[in-house]
Amino acid sequence: MKTSTDLDVIVDILTAAFLEDDPVVRWLIPPGTPERERHLRGFLRAWVKFMLDHEGTAIVTSDHGGVIVWEPYERKTPIPPEDDEAFLADISASTGPAEKRCLQLIELLDTHYPDDLPPHGHVALAAVRPDRGMEVRTALTDELVRLSLSLDLGGYCEASSERNALLWERLGMKRRGEPIRLPESDVALIPMFIPPPGYQG
Repeated sequence: MKTSTDLDVIVDILTAAFLEDDPVVRWLIPPGTPERERHLRGFLRAWVKFMLDHEGTAIVTSDHGGVIVWEPYERKTPIPPEDDEAFLADISASTGPAEKRCLQLIELLDTHYPDDLPPHGHVALAAVRPDRGMEVRTALTDELVRLSLSLDLGGYCEASSERNALLWERLGMKRRGEPIRLPESDVALIPMFIPPPGYQG
C-alpha cells in the first residue's frame, strides 16, 4: 500500500472499476456513447488531478488493484476561485457529450456536502478492479481505518449504489440525510459518515 501521484495508474484503476457496472457512471456517460471510455478517463483525470493539487491523497495497492482518493474536510490553503474555474473548464474540455452531466455531478456533490460534520476526510473515490477479489478491498478499507485513526479523523463518502452502501456500513459508516438524486434517473448517491474515534458530539 502506498500513496501515489501517478495519474495514469490512478485513472486506469478507477476506469476499470467504474466503466461497466457503476450506476452513477452509467448515468454520467450512458453505454453506447461514442468514445465513452475516453470521456470517463477525461473526467476522472480532471477530478483526481484537482484533488491531488489541493491537498488530496491517493492510496494505491502495491499490485495496482485498488485505489482510494480522499481529501481533507478543511484545507490548509483555500482553493483560489481561478483554480475552481480551471477545474470546471478541464472537465468541459475532456468529456465531450457527457460534459453537462459531469458538471451536474460535481455541482450536486458540492451543494449537498454537509457543513456541520466534525473533522473528517472525504473519501471522494474508492475502487477495486473487477478482476480482483475481496483481499484487495479489505486491504484498502483496513488502510482507510488506519489512516482515520492516525489522523484522528472521521470519514464521509457518497456511496454510488446500495451494494456499496452496505460495504461502507460494515466499516461502521451510517447513512446521513437524504439520498442525492441524479436528474432524469432513478439513480441516487447515498451520503454516509463515521465520526472521529472517540467523538462524543
